Amino acid sequence: MMSLPLTVIANFIFALLWLLADRKKAIMPVILIILGCIFLPRTYQFGEKTQESVTSSGKTKTFKVLNYNVYGFWVVPNHARKDDAKTDEMKQWLIGQDADILCMPEFYSDTRLSSFNNVEFFNDNGYKYYNLLSGKNRKGVPFHTLAIFSRYPIIKHKEEAFELQNGLMFADIVVKKDTIRMIGVHLYSMSLRLKSLVTQKEIAGIKRETKTTFSKMKKGFSTRASEIKLMETWIRESPYPVIVCGDFNETPYSYFYGQTRSLLKNAFEEKGSGFGFTYNRIPWFIRIDNQFYNDKSLDLLDFTTLGNIRFSDHNPSIGTYSVKREPSEEGK
Repeated sequence: MMSLPLTVIANFIFALLWLLADRKKAIMPVILIILGCIFLPRTYQFGEKTQESVTSSGKTKTFKVLNYNVYGFWVVPNHARKDDAKTDEMKQWLIGQDADILCMPEFYSDTRLSSFNNVEFFNDNGYKYYNLLSGKNRKGVPFHTLAIFSRYPIIKHKEEAFELQNGLMFADIVVKKDTIRMIGVHLYSMSLRLKSLVTQKEIAGIKRETKTTFSKMKKGFSTRASEIKLMETWIRESPYPVIVCGDFNETPYSYFYGQTRSLLKNAFEEKGSGFGFTYNRIPWFIRIDNQFYNDKSLDLLDFTTLGNIRFSDHNPSIGTYSVKREPSEEGK
C-alpha cells in the first residue's frame, strides 16, 4: 500500500526505457500505469484555491474543522520537552487558525505542570467544550490520547479505547442551529520501524527487521478491522450529519480507507490540491490523516493540508463546511 506511488514512478521509468530499446516490451509497464490511474483521485488533486472558496469560508453559517496529530505537544525533532517556547508556539498557532472544532490525536495534558495543562489552555482560549479519550501506557498509567475541542456545546459523546493511545470517540455538537456528529479516530498504529529496516547492511538484519515489520502489519490489519466496524456503526446510526477526522494510520489504497470512502466523501479528494501528504517522516510520501464527511447533508467549501507546518511528525489539515438546508429553510 505504501509503495504504490513508487511503483507507478518505477513503471514510468521502465516504459520510457523500453520505448527506446524495445517498444513491444513497453506494453506491460504502460498497462500497469493505466491500472494505477484508478487510484489517482486518492493520490493527487489538481484543484486550485478559487476566490469562491475563500469567500465561502467567511460565511456566517460555515464552520471550520482542524485535524492535527499533535504528537503530545512534544515538539519534534527532539521528542522531548526541552523547548517550552516551541511548544507554546505550536499551541498559539493552533488557536490562531480560528477553527471552530479541533480534532487532536495524541493529545496530552498534565495538570501538574502549569505550562503543560493543555485542557486549561484551550478552555481559556475559547474552546469551552471538549471530550477526551483516555488510555493507559505500558505501565498501566492513564493518559489522554485523543481530544475534540469545540467552541460550541457538546450534547452527547461516546468513547471506545483500544490498545495504548488508539481509539475512537464521537461528539454530537450543536453548531449554531444545527447539530453535527464529529467522530474522532486514532486507529491502531503498527509502529513500523522503516528507518531501521532500510538502514540494515547485513542480510541477517534485513531478515530480522522484515519479519518484525510483517508481524506488526498482520496484527495491525486485524486490530483495525474491529475499529472500522465500530466506526461504521456510529456513522450509520447517527441522526446528524457526520464528519470523521483523525489519524487513520492507513494509506489511501487500503481496504479500510475504501470502506470509509464507500460511506462518506473524502475532503482531500473533493477540495484538496497536490498530494496532500500528512506524514513528514519516513516514508514521507503518505497521507494517513483524513477528514471524511456526509455530502448529502454537508457542503465542503474548502480543504487545505498545511505541509509547511512542522511542529509535529504529522501535518495539519483544515476543512470548512456548512450544513445543507432545504429551500424553505434558507435565511432562517
